[in-house]
Amino acid sequence: MSRTKWLIVAALALADVVVLGAMVVVVIRSLTGPRATPATVSTLAASPLPTAASVPTWTPTLSPTPQPTRTPGPTDTPTTTPTPWPTLTPTLPPTPTPVVLENPTFEGVLENSIPGWRTGAFVNWAPGDEFDPATSYAAPRFHQADDPGQWINGPTLQIDTVPWVKLRAWVFQVLPVGAGSRVQFQVQAMGFVKNTTGGYVLKVGVDPNGGEGCEAAQWGDERIANQEDGVVTLASPEVVAGQAGQVTVCMFAETQFAQVYHAAFFDDATLTLRSPALP
Repeated sequence: MSRTKWLIVAALALADVVVLGAMVVVVIRSLTGPRATPATVSTLAASPLPTAASVPTWTPTLSPTPQPTRTPGPTDTPTTTPTPWPTLTPTLPPTPTPVVLENPTFEGVLENSIPGWRTGAFVNWAPGDEFDPATSYAAPRFHQADDPGQWINGPTLQIDTVPWVKLRAWVFQVLPVGAGSRVQFQVQAMGFVKNTTGGYVLKVGVDPNGGEGCEAAQWGDERIANQEDGVVTLASPEVVAGQAGQVTVCMFAETQFAQVYHAAFFDDATLTLRSPALP
């Protein structure tokens, strides 16, 4: 072995001896020195253990859970609500109201005198004239019905003439109603004849301009009636009053053909205002 190697071995051996010596010294000191009480033991022996009552109660504070932030969606397009059609309230027709007639029930009728009413007739024959039963018309007679069995409703107007001669007559009354008023006239009537194969031509009408007579009257439907038909209701058309603001109501009777005995009867006249004049 070379000298160098011997030197290295000697150095290593010397180092081992030093290390072992130091370790021996430490072991001896640790065995011969005073024993120290661990600090942790003395501390635990000096301090008594806490009782259950002395342990503080700790209440945890709950932290609110944060609400998630809503991500705004796309803006909705509002739906158009259809506008409802207005509800139409039907316009009710005006309530018909009666117009006051003078003596509509023909009370107190005297010979050829009817309180509240005026009379007219077509006359082309008088006793002593040449007679044609188809075309001759005698003067009528207006009076109270003389037979209670022929009354329509209490005292009743009767129109007749001489036997075997025809008659054509009318009764009328002028009334103020206001221009533009719509009116209708009605009356109860009856015909009486000897031979029931014939009868009386009966009708009623209204002159919208309020003339003095019935020449311009607008007539309702004609009825040919006799005692077998009983009481019939005659009605005029609805008529609009003219600028004069008055109307003439008319009743008409004509013998269908000449008979030995015949008569016409009228009662319970009414004039109804169907719609008033516009303001």
